[in-house]
Amino acid sequence: MIFVLVHGIHDTCTKVKPLQTALEQQGHRCLAPSLTPNNGSKGLEHLAKQLRDFINAELPNQEIPIGLVGFSMGGLVSRYYLQELGGHQRVSHFFSIAAPHHGTIMAYFSTRLGAKQMRPNSLFLQNLQQSAGCLQTLHCYSFWTPWDLMILPASSSVWDRAENIAINSLSHPLLLSSRRLHSAILARSI
Repeated sequence: MIFVLVHGIHDTCTKVKPLQTALEQQGHRCLAPSLTPNNGSKGLEHLAKQLRDFINAELPNQEIPIGLVGFSMGGLVSRYYLQELGGHQRVSHFFSIAAPHHGTIMAYFSTRLGAKQMRPNSLFLQNLQQSAGCLQTLHCYSFWTPWDLMILPASSSVWDRAENIAINSLSHPLLLSSRRLHSAILARSI
């Protein structure tokens, strides 16, 4: 399986490097774009279109199974790609890591469009909830930590469309370095 790893807000592809290294050591190919602007100022749809274009350019063969991994904001960017841009037809497995599926209170600390879209009950999140039916053919997993201080409440990462797996990580960013997370993704990527 080829993995495409999508970073979170204010990050680049460097952020997902610990997970990328763990997956590559087990023989998987990984691709990790750096989406811009990474502060979400142009909206999550803008970033999802970049993700679509990246996947289409890097993986033109539609038959190759893709495991899509979205960290934090990248989880919502990935969902928009899957649900609104036809990505569900290319991806076989979706791994969400600490994504605010139900929003995060922290998003109120920014007035940028992407942050507004990550607020609880935003129109963006409501629309994603309504179009989630197309994901029925995908294997969906949502990893989260009860000690998340970026996704508030942390239970916002629990998603009814996915198998939800709690990882005891001391913080939001450290989740990507968790060996338990790495093992859990590898075990579910068969």
